[in-house]
Amino acid sequence: KETFTRSDIEKSLRRQFPNLTKSQISDSIDVIITSIIEAVALDDKVEIRGFGTFFVKKIKEDNENKSSS
Repeated sequence: KETFTRSDIEKSLRRQFPNLTKSQISDSIDVIITSIIEAVALDDKVEIRGFGTFFVKKIKEDNENKSSS
């Protein structure tokens, strides 16, 4: 599988929205990513239908792997 990068997203958006500048597209991506990060940091779940869901997955601590002080 190939990796779909930020650059790929920017190119796709430039094709779909030729009236926007490269800077506007980059700024828009930054706002979206920052919004997702901030929401997840507050324990909110972010769902973008057709794309994915972002959330913090709680993992039980394994007592066997704890280092003793």
